[in-house]
Amino acid sequence: MGLPRVFGWSADSGGCGFYRIEMPLAEYARRGGSAEWSVNMPDWAREEADVIIGQRVSLEGASNLWQKLCLKGRALMVLELDDDLWNIDPSNRTAYETFSPEMLGRLSRNVASADVVTVTTEALAEVIRPMNSNVVVVPNRIPAWLVEHQKPVVDNLTVGWAGSGSHQMDWEDAAPQIGRFLKRNPHLHTHVIGGAFRSMTAWPLDRVRVTNWAASVEDYYRLIDFDIGLAPLRPHVFNRSKSYIKALEYAALGIPAVASAVGPYEAFIKPEETGFLVRHEHEWGSRLRALTGDTHMRTEMGRNARQLAAEHTIEGNLESWLGAWQVNVLESVTA
Repeated sequence: MGLPRVFGWSADSGGCGFYRIEMPLAEYARRGGSAEWSVNMPDWAREEADVIIGQRVSLEGASNLWQKLCLKGRALMVLELDDDLWNIDPSNRTAYETFSPEMLGRLSRNVASADVVTVTTEALAEVIRPMNSNVVVVPNRIPAWLVEHQKPVVDNLTVGWAGSGSHQMDWEDAAPQIGRFLKRNPHLHTHVIGGAFRSMTAWPLDRVRVTNWAASVEDYYRLIDFDIGLAPLRPHVFNRSKSYIKALEYAALGIPAVASAVGPYEAFIKPEETGFLVRHEHEWGSRLRALTGDTHMRTEMGRNARQLAAEHTIEGNLESWLGAWQVNVLESVTA
């Protein structure tokens, strides 16, 4: 008997779709499995797929199809989530307005109807279990090539951040502290990937470089060129369920992180070994001072971070996805 045929129904073609659908399915296919993915479900998948993975299915038409396929019971139906969409902060206006009570009602019903729900973190699993007890935590991974990739070399010592506009609330507390440090250190430059926030306007803008999102996640990886990675997160119910993917991306490139001591980063960063955790606002400056003033520390932490990231590749951890998909022929899916 051949390996199960798996279809991934992506919610988007950006980072979430890449990490949670495309990358694990591409690795499954590379090892000989049958896998396809798309933002649209083709006819064959409805009739032939052994496993259907639906990423945050919540639109009305998609929900109707999801419910029909769940009732049909032919394929294993896996609902994939990577955010606590029931607790979005209003500062993330687009997402807050998109996931209306009606949308969340459909999503809740789709979660309840699934055979399995996959999530990124245990905190998110706790949110989901009242709706569906069969929840499997599958952490985000990175492609192995990223650990070997040499980031671009820049002329000036640079701190940086990469992320979407959904992080407005996270920067409101951190930006003033970081801005004061930047002003006191005129040799230091900043690279922001994905767009700046209003809270950054007081920074020394002649030393701030802003780069828009790339066309693909792999192109985005190649834009990251800074020496120290910033990762602020406000203590908030939504952020408790987020993953540590940003710190993992930095680590894979040998970049030590200065991150908020909030849920996901506490679970990944090893303080004073791979980066620093910030528990109080004034620590943004002191942690950056330590790293910018000590080349040896930056190099050593970056090396340690890269070694840690090497344990989190998709190539080395596909089995966690296969278990969630109930692909029980692991001996046939070899690295």
